[in-house]
Amino acid sequence: MIDRALSNMFKVVTDEAAANPAFGKKLEDVMAKFGQDLAEKRMAERSIEGFLPLVEYKKDPAAFEERLSKFDAKELRALVDKHHLDPANVLKGKGAKKALAAHVLEAAKKRAERDAKLFEY
Repeated sequence: MIDRALSNMFKVVTDEAAANPAFGKKLEDVMAKFGQDLAEKRMAERSIEGFLPLVEYKKDPAAFEERLSKFDAKELRALVDKHHLDPANVLKGKGAKKALAAHVLEAAKKRAERDAKLFEY
């Protein structure tokens, strides 16, 4: 059932794009932008591959802060998303590098403190 509905929907969109050149151009532009944004997001995810905020913070907090400053805003956003560092959505789409770096640092600090309390006997 869903296959038929999606097929019919895409047929309507492709028919309209063929009949209306302005709509077709706008659809093409939106799809190109989406593809470019997706490619940039994937590149940011690859650049933070293997970077674990909690582990890095526990090793050396000063080096952690320095390493965070080397990431750009897209990489920091990918880091926040990948490691679920903003579950309450406090950032609300803020993309400033400084705000993202401060948030990652604070989240790593809180998680390290929480973990230290868990293993106190």
